[in-house]
Amino acid sequence: MLGAAAVALAVGYAWVATGLRPFTLPSLVATLGGGLVAIVVGVRLPRRPASTRRAAAGWVWLALAMAIGLWELQSFVQHPRSQHPTLSSLTNSLLEGHASRMAAFVGWLAGGIWLARR
Repeated sequence: MLGAAAVALAVGYAWVATGLRPFTLPSLVATLGGGLVAIVVGVRLPRRPASTRRAAAGWVWLALAMAIGLWELQSFVQHPRSQHPTLSSLTNSLLEGHASRMAAFVGWLAGGIWLARR
């Protein structure tokens, strides 16, 4: 029951936070506040024992993140954006609707909790 209430609270918070006008102080505070709460929740949850398999997977994720970051940097340097789109410009059309932004925000919060548990 507590888990369902926590999910409902996170979804409600994400709905309100993504309804704020982008690039404003309230939007920044809502995003940072949600992220901090996700980190605190993740740290307070019991940790799973580490395994060598998970450590190897961490290196794979790091390599993937670095590849995406390098792709973003290369795409930023090369113009026009229609020929060299960045990851953010590719996702703009996916995140136009309020419901999709809310779902992405909930995913971002869940990712923060997951990372803080590690």
